[in-house]
Amino acid sequence: MKILFLDIDGVCNSLQYALKNNMNLWHKTDPELNAMVQRIIKETKCQVVLSSTWRLYPEAREVVKRDVCHFIDCTKDMQGGAKWGAVERGLEVQEWLDRHPSVEQYAILDDNADFLPGQWLFKTEFETGITEEITQAVIDHLTSVDRTRMYA
Repeated sequence: MKILFLDIDGVCNSLQYALKNNMNLWHKTDPELNAMVQRIIKETKCQVVLSSTWRLYPEAREVVKRDVCHFIDCTKDMQGGAKWGAVERGLEVQEWLDRHPSVEQYAILDDNADFLPGQWLFKTEFETGITEEITQAVIDHLTSVDRTRMYA
């Protein structure tokens, strides 16, 4: 099984998109950035686990399902519901991976860097969101012959 751990803010939306459309980002995603995530899913046949803070809000999860993609699960909230907690997201990803030993390959799409050494993070920038280069790098990673899981 291939898994994509997906953040939303800074991946499927961006500061650039908000400024261009004169809006707040909450509950909105950029269709062009969504299409890049959808391309990753289509080309790699991966399944998505929502690791974004959007997972904490039912209405936000519905926006992801409607506008971005279907997801099979969410990482556990090890931050106690805090938007910016002291616990690294990497620990939440690791906890999910530990419960799902059938994962052969995974990638993390996030604009934050609070992950564990050796985790497969493909870092986006909040200003621009996912790029074509990052999209292709994730596709290449998830379709590579090497199925070794590398994480702490």
